[in-house]
Amino acid sequence: MKKMRKLIALVVAMVMLVGLMALSASAEEPGTIRVRLRIEGVKEMLFYENGIEIGAGSTVEDLMMQINEAYDALGIVITVASWGDTYVSEIAGLTEFDYGGLSGWSFRVNGVAPTVGQSLVFLEDLDSVVFYYGDPWGAPGMQYPFEDMSRLYSDGVIGIYSNDEEYDEDWNPTVVTNPVAGATVTLAGAVYTTDENGEIKITDKSGLAGFKTLQVERYDKETGVPTVLRLWPYDDIYIPFADTPFDEWYEGAVMFCVGDGLFVGTNTTENLFSPLTNMTMAQLVTVLGRLAGENFNSDPPSVPWYASARAWAIEHGVISEEAFVFDENVTRERFVDMFYYTASLIGTYDMTLRADITGAVDYDEINEDYREAVSWAVATGIIRGTGTGALTISPTFEVNRVTACRMLLDYYSE
Repeated sequence: MKKMRKLIALVVAMVMLVGLMALSASAEEPGTIRVRLRIEGVKEMLFYENGIEIGAGSTVEDLMMQINEAYDALGIVITVASWGDTYVSEIAGLTEFDYGGLSGWSFRVNGVAPTVGQSLVFLEDLDSVVFYYGDPWGAPGMQYPFEDMSRLYSDGVIGIYSNDEEYDEDWNPTVVTNPVAGATVTLAGAVYTTDENGEIKITDKSGLAGFKTLQVERYDKETGVPTVLRLWPYDDIYIPFADTPFDEWYEGAVMFCVGDGLFVGTNTTENLFSPLTNMTMAQLVTVLGRLAGENFNSDPPSVPWYASARAWAIEHGVISEEAFVFDENVTRERFVDMFYYTASLIGTYDMTLRADITGAVDYDEINEDYREAVSWAVATGIIRGTGTGALTISPTFEVNRVTACRMLLDYYSE
């Protein structure tokens, strides 16, 4: 009965397409937009491209026609349906009904299944489109996995769930969060199977924090058709550090710095980031060197871990040999001064920006040698002031790890 309700709902949705108008931008809009497209086959990704240029006002159908012209090997077949709209019936030799039932090609835009066909879904800039092969209307249907890390450190559990559409007796849809049970989960190379609650148990969490690969797969045992949409293979998930939970104000800043490879954890075994630990001179030159594209991972054990970073910083004038004290805590004014010289070395940023900082309540406390860098830092958003009224630089405050991450994020977010 449940399968029949799904089938009826599909037919009703198809019939409704005939009378529906375009949902968003007009096809007459000038210019171009950029979108991302992934085509997911049965057990492998068939196509991926980010930044596809297409005319503003284009539909999903237009996108697939353009891709078919550019990539002959994909063999995209667009078929006119009995209800008047078009749909993709074949890609790369994989056709509708190849796996029995109602198997075939479906699509989602920004993670949502449209209620209209591809010729009526108008794309906007930075939209993400995924075509996938499956049988959403068969048994057990398709699920669209997402992960829940909230119990990782308390119970060693990661949950895999899906927001599924279900129908009541009057065919009204309701979105219900269900477990993705019996799925194969590959996390950072280790393979697990979700239980009836959609959970996997992580016994060894060492080195797990940061960005890691995650894939979820499940196939119908009789037909082999996918019953979950495999996750995007190029978007690693972020696993929080044990001492840097998601609900802290600095969570986004830590994600940015870890994702860019600027910061690493302080304790791999316990997955610690030590967010409130003050930055030392040795740590800062290492971060700034990484920012400039340097790799400091090849030093032999016989030299201090920061030796290459120190040599780089001195050679390029980020800090003088006399001023470098490896375990000295870094102040806000020293941080922005060293970052200012690093940004100058990189050469891709506007170093002429200046803000009037003479009105700062603690202007006289700023070291004269650092005032130019501080002025630039305020102009670029690295320093936003520590007071709620007048501008307060707090130049001698010592910078901890998350404050450093926040200032870097503020700069790159401007």
